Amino acid sequence: MSTFSMIAIIVAGVFIIYFGYLIQVKKMLSLIIGFRETTLYGDKDKYAKRTGMTAIILGVIVLLMPLVVSVFGEGVIQIYKYII
Repeated sequence: MSTFSMIAIIVAGVFIIYFGYLIQVKKMLSLIIGFRETTLYGDKDKYAKRTGMTAIILGVIVLLMPLVVSVFGEGVIQIYKYII
């Protein structure tokens, strides 16, 4: 993995974590694609918490990927594809 791709992946991971924070903590549900308050039949706070936490977990996985690849090698990328 080249240095540029590692930096790009780290930036993408931080960006996803930030969006998860905005959704979960700040309740900015407009960041979720396809979200409409009129079609939501549940609790808005629970939805924001679940969706935000999912984005944060995904961001952490993306953020840790360059470290895992540098430690274990390029074969880990194939496993990562199946996880995501």
